[in-house]
Amino acid sequence: MRAVLWSFFGVRRRQAYIDDAGSLNPLAVVVAGVLAGAVFVIVLVLIVQWIVGVAGL
Repeated sequence: MRAVLWSFFGVRRRQAYIDDAGSLNPLAVVVAGVLAGAVFVIVLVLIVQWIVGVAGL
């Protein structure tokens, strides 16, 4: 999960990438990426709903 979150952020040391690339299960990375993406979208939707509710639009 840590490798997926770093990839969302976009900053990663080369050595950490090399270490993770050799030891990660591709299926686990895909599942973690889908879950992290879903959480990200849900948080964005909730923030927008809250802002729209506060603004009274």
